[in-house]
Amino acid sequence: MGSIRSWSFAAASTTILVADSAVATTDGISTCGETWMAVNDVTIGDGTDHRSGFNSAVDRFCSSSDVDGATVKEDGYLSMATETFLSGGKDPSTYGLLGFLKSTTRRARITKLTVGSSHLPERAKYSLSPATKCKNYLKTLSSEGKCYGDTNKDTKGGTYQVGDNEVSYHALANIIPPTQDALNKAFTEGALSTQTVNLGGGPELDPWPFDSLDDVLPVAVHSHNDYTNQQIPVFQALSAGCVSIEADVWLVDGDVSIGHKEPAVGRTLGKQYVEPLKAILDHNGGSVYKANTTQGFSLLVDFKSKDDETLDAVVKALDPLRQADYLSKVVDGKFQEKQVTVVASGDAPFDRISKFDGIPGKDVFYDAKLTDLDKEDYNTLNSYWASAQFGKAARGDVENQRLSGDQTGKIEAQVKAAHDKGLKVRYWDLPGDYIWEQLSALGVDRLNADDMSATARLPRIS
Repeated sequence: MGSIRSWSFAAASTTILVADSAVATTDGISTCGETWMAVNDVTIGDGTDHRSGFNSAVDRFCSSSDVDGATVKEDGYLSMATETFLSGGKDPSTYGLLGFLKSTTRRARITKLTVGSSHLPERAKYSLSPATKCKNYLKTLSSEGKCYGDTNKDTKGGTYQVGDNEVSYHALANIIPPTQDALNKAFTEGALSTQTVNLGGGPELDPWPFDSLDDVLPVAVHSHNDYTNQQIPVFQALSAGCVSIEADVWLVDGDVSIGHKEPAVGRTLGKQYVEPLKAILDHNGGSVYKANTTQGFSLLVDFKSKDDETLDAVVKALDPLRQADYLSKVVDGKFQEKQVTVVASGDAPFDRISKFDGIPGKDVFYDAKLTDLDKEDYNTLNSYWASAQFGKAARGDVENQRLSGDQTGKIEAQVKAAHDKGLKVRYWDLPGDYIWEQLSALGVDRLNADDMSATARLPRIS
């Protein structure tokens, strides 16, 4: 994936600008943003992990050596972007996802402006350091007021005007990183723009913010139908800490394209999943998560086309991971776990996979039928997961969001049967994410998730 550009930056959060000169007459918040952020740093995962909030991002920005003492030209900009925790207007301790705070300070109609100099608005001429003045302006956006959420203590950020539009401070968040090379360093060529996510024949992001995931701890979650449920496939799942990810594939002209009910021609498994995963592994020195280098990862490939050539095309698409020796495989009659385990589901042919017919690397495994484990000789040399549709497996609706005694018994028995064979258990088509903790308590290994932000409440794997 040599064409992917990358950024290096510290895990913090903020992006804003500084400067001015001219007597202020109309200081204050002029606009609020659209995206809620946690005001302060927050503990997630039932106390097992942490994320940076808006105020922490402001502190890091204003104290940055790239900002303090920098000069902003007339009609010029000073910008920076860093990570922040996007809370969606909900309790950030249980709901949220990594995002990017993109801030810009613009100076207009001013003859000269040096950040950190004495040329500051009269109202800002306190006996404070320049960095403190910068923080005072920006933290106004997270103080009680129209940009502030009093229930969950979050902010939408926005724009703070100094004087009659002579200088403005912008602090706006987005789930998608900026186009410019501005993560944790100053950018002076204009305001920051948001990338367009590539849902075609290339990586989802370019540049790809590899280092933004450095401090993310994994969680026992599967990103269900990742390619369609997430605004940024792969990246959002990893931002949440998922340890498995799913892509549905169809055979198209000898390759496998991604799609649920029909293929998106040109959007291939190789370009959208294999190459990004390899680039991440290469960048991290051979692990998906730097914060837990021993954590394995699963790529679930759901076969939507029954053509015999589909398996051949999948095997071919996986070759970059295979050549780098990142794929789990069978060696000398034993399962050898590596960084990525490929699991074939849907209409994948068990008879071929169990014999590694057309799989010379012996590195594709089957998603066994959880409710019919005696149908085939499922074992750790041909299978890795055992899955089932929740409603059919548990038999019946979940009343009052609690499993009945009968349902609990069925799930316990299914989990035990799969674990006795050395297989990991997953249920799909869940009635809601309220059932995650109940399933986890019963030994379910992978919790199916569509909303990555909701996974913030789940304990991390350290």
